[in-house]
Amino acid sequence: MAGMIERKRRKNGLLLIIIVLFTASLMFFLGESQVDNEQIKDRLNSLMKKEKGLENYITPLIVSETSISLSIEESRRVFVTKNNSDGSNVNVTEHSQYSTSDANVAIVDATGLITAVDTGFVSITVSYDGLTKNIAISVASKENVKVNVKDYGAVGDGVADDTIPFQDAIDDLGSQGGGDVIVPEGTYILHPIFLKPKVNLVGENRDTVTLKLSDNVSDDYHRLINMNDNTKVQNITCDGNYQNHPNGIEHMHCIFAWDSDNILIDNNRLKNAVADGISISGSAEASDNVIISNNILKENQRSQIVIEQVNHLQIFNNTIMSETKRPGIHFEPWEWMQYNDAKITGNIITSNSVGYCVLLAGADSGMSAEGATGYYYQGLEFYENTVNCPSGSFLIMDTSGAKVYDNTLNVSEIHVWRKNEDVNIYNNEINGSVRIEGGWDGKLVSTRTNIYGNTINSSNDGVNIHAGAEDTTINNNMFTGSGRSSGVNLFASDDIKNTLVSNNSFIKYHNGVVLDYDHYGETFITGVTVSENTFKDLNEYAFYVEGPVHDVKMNNNVVTNSSGAYINVHPERPMSNIEIISNMISGGKSGIIQQVSDSLNGLIILGNTITNTTGTGDGYITGAAIELDLNSAPPTNVQIKENVLTNNARNFITVPDSILNSVQNNKD
Repeated sequence: MAGMIERKRRKNGLLLIIIVLFTASLMFFLGESQVDNEQIKDRLNSLMKKEKGLENYITPLIVSETSISLSIEESRRVFVTKNNSDGSNVNVTEHSQYSTSDANVAIVDATGLITAVDTGFVSITVSYDGLTKNIAISVASKENVKVNVKDYGAVGDGVADDTIPFQDAIDDLGSQGGGDVIVPEGTYILHPIFLKPKVNLVGENRDTVTLKLSDNVSDDYHRLINMNDNTKVQNITCDGNYQNHPNGIEHMHCIFAWDSDNILIDNNRLKNAVADGISISGSAEASDNVIISNNILKENQRSQIVIEQVNHLQIFNNTIMSETKRPGIHFEPWEWMQYNDAKITGNIITSNSVGYCVLLAGADSGMSAEGATGYYYQGLEFYENTVNCPSGSFLIMDTSGAKVYDNTLNVSEIHVWRKNEDVNIYNNEINGSVRIEGGWDGKLVSTRTNIYGNTINSSNDGVNIHAGAEDTTINNNMFTGSGRSSGVNLFASDDIKNTLVSNNSFIKYHNGVVLDYDHYGETFITGVTVSENTFKDLNEYAFYVEGPVHDVKMNNNVVTNSSGAYINVHPERPMSNIEIISNMISGGKSGIIQQVSDSLNGLIILGNTITNTTGTGDGYITGAAIELDLNSAPPTNVQIKENVLTNNARNFITVPDSILNSVQNNKD
C-alpha cells in the first residue's frame, strides 16, 4: 500500500489519528510542494492493482468479527481494539459504546454482548473515541434448515451448468419455509437463479466459491442472483462474465433485488458484471431494510452499487474499486416519492472516474409541483469513508438533511446540485472543491447548506456557489489553495441569498472571497457576511466584489501578506449597503479600493487598521491605502471613519472632492 500516513481530523475538540491511502492531504496541510494530478493518478492506479492490500486495510477501530450468524436466543461477545499510529493495539471493549439498528432482531449490552431476539438482519454499531465500526448480524431460527447444492447434483467444476441443482435446492427450502443453501468450494456456471422468501445463499468462503454467469445467457435482463424478502447472500464470489458478454445490456447485474424487504448482502466478492455489482430497486413500494456489508466490488461495468427505490439502507465496510472509470456508489431513484434513511460508513471507494464516483440522490425534484418542497432522499449519512477519485466528483442531489462527515475525500469536487435542504458537510479532509449549484431559473435552490470544520486543499475554488443557493454557512474551515482561483466564489447565474463566511482560514489563493455575477442576466447576490476569517499569502484581495450585490459586510477579519478589499461597481448594476468594518490588513499591495461608482448607495469603511501595503499607484489609481474612484460619479451615503493607517507606501486616503466630508477621525 502506498505509504501509510497520519491524518489530522478535528472532531469535538479531539485530535484523531487515522491511516489513509494517500500522502497528498498531509503534504497540502503542511504547506509542502503539492502533488500534481498525474502523480495522484499514478498512485491511484498502483493502489487499485493491489486488491489484497485494500482487503487487508487496517482501520483505527478493529472488531473481532465483522459478520456474525446467530440463532434465536444465542449470544456472542465482540471485542474491540484501537489501532494506534505507532502500531500498538489497545483493548477498548469495556470503554466502547454499542447500539443496535433493530432491537426486535438483536440487542447488545454495554459490554459488547450481542443476543439474538428474532429472525432477520441487523447491524451493531460500535463507537469509541469518535470512531465507529459496524457488524452485520444474521439471526436464524433454531430449526434453520441447511442443504448442500451438491446434494442436488451441482458439480462446481467450472464447466457443467449447475443452474437446475441450485434452483431445485432453493425451491425445496422455499417449500419448507426457508433455510440456508450451502455452497461448497467450486466454480459454478449458472443462468440466473431466484431466491425464495427466507431462503439464503451461503458460500463456504468467498475465496473458494465462485458463481459465474454462463457464456450461453443471452445479452438481456439476466441478473445472476435475484433476491427476495428476508434473504441473504453471503461468502461467495459472483463473476458477471463481462468478458464473454461485451454487448450485454445495462441490466445484467451480479445481485439484484426488486421490492425486497429485509435483505443482507455480506462478505462477497462481486466482479465483472456487465452492469452493476449490486442493484437494489423496486416500484413505489420500494425495498426496505437493506444491508450491504463487508463486500469487495471491482470492475463491474456500469456501477459497483446502485440504489434506486430503497428505504432504511446501510452500506458499510465495503471495498469498492474501478479502473474502468465507473462510479462506486450510485443512487438513482426514479419514482417521484420521498425516500428515507441511509447510512454509508467505513467504505473504501477507489475509482478513476472522470464523471462522478459517488452519487447520493433523491428523485427528480424538478418534476415536483410548483411551490412543492421536492422529492428528497431524507436522512442520508455518509461518514468515515475514504474516497480516492481525483478526477471524479462526489455528487449530492435532491436530498434533505444529508450529512457528510469525518471522511477522507480525494475528489475533484463535492457537488451539491439541484434542490437540497439542510446538507451538512463537516469534519472532512477534502482534496478538492465544494460546489453548490441550483438552476432552472431559480426553481432549483439549495437551502441551508452548512460547510464547517473541514480541511480543504484545492487547486480550484475552495467553495464555489454557482447558482441558486440560500442561507449557506461556511464556518471554521481550513482552506489551502495553489495560488489560483478563490477560497470562496459566489457567482450569481441565479440569485444567491444570505451567505455567511466566518472563522475560516484561507492560505495561498488568488483571491479570498469573490462575489461575481452573470453579465448577461438580471441576477444578484444579497446578504453576504465575511466575518472573523484569516487570509494569508493571497495573490490579490481578501474580498473582491463586483456587480449587483446588496447588504454585504466584511468585518473583523485578519488579512496578512494580501490586499484587503476591492469593490467594482458596474454601470447599470446597482450595488448597495457595503460595510467594511474593523479589519486588520497588512503587507499586500492595496488596502481598500473602490472603482466605478455610478450606482453604489451606502458604503461604510470604519475602524480598519491598514499597515505596510506596498502599492504606489498607476495611471488609474493613486495607490492610497483607502481609495475611492476619482473618475466616476461618487457613491452616496458614504462613511470613512476611524481607520488607522500605518507605514503604507501611500499612507493616505483618496476620495472625490464632493464627498470629502465623509472622511472623519482617521489616523495616519
